[in-house]
Amino acid sequence: MDEGFELLFEYTIRAFLGDKASHIAGQAHTEKHRKDWCRKVLTQIIRRVQDIDTSTKHREQMIIWSERALNQLKGRNFNEPAFALCLLRLVAVMLGLVGIRPYNIATPVYFQTQPQYYTEIIMEGGDPLQDYYDKKSSIEIKKKLVTQLNDEGYTDFEISMVFNTSEYEIKKLRKEL
Repeated sequence: MDEGFELLFEYTIRAFLGDKASHIAGQAHTEKHRKDWCRKVLTQIIRRVQDIDTSTKHREQMIIWSERALNQLKGRNFNEPAFALCLLRLVAVMLGLVGIRPYNIATPVYFQTQPQYYTEIIMEGGDPLQDYYDKKSSIEIKKKLVTQLNDEGYTDFEISMVFNTSEYEIKKLRKEL
């Protein structure tokens, strides 16, 4: 095996399972353990694939290749090259490539939710209170925009429609100015 294979194995499995897979690097050389950990990961992948917002055809393809990879782990004779090819097909489908001639049926689009954004900041050593500062900053921006729209002659009701909030919230923001 390649140098560093054990850590690559552990870090890859931990990317899906977190601390449940802590200190498993030594198991990388045992086929039975590799299969068991990969089975757990593929179960996780199949669950997550079902939540992906995509077309029915695209989701079906992702599930098919996830399950085919999982089935490679069920037999007595583990065929790692076939397993790796099933995973590569899964990656191709996740990138929107289906069929023999790579028909592009989907384009992956990634976005971050607010909790993911703050997790990333904390993970990179940032301030855990970043959400407080951002909220304070966003309120300042809203106040500035409310003032600007009010100066342009818009009523509190019209401004509330722009912000998709209540007229009461706009009045509260104006009073805090």
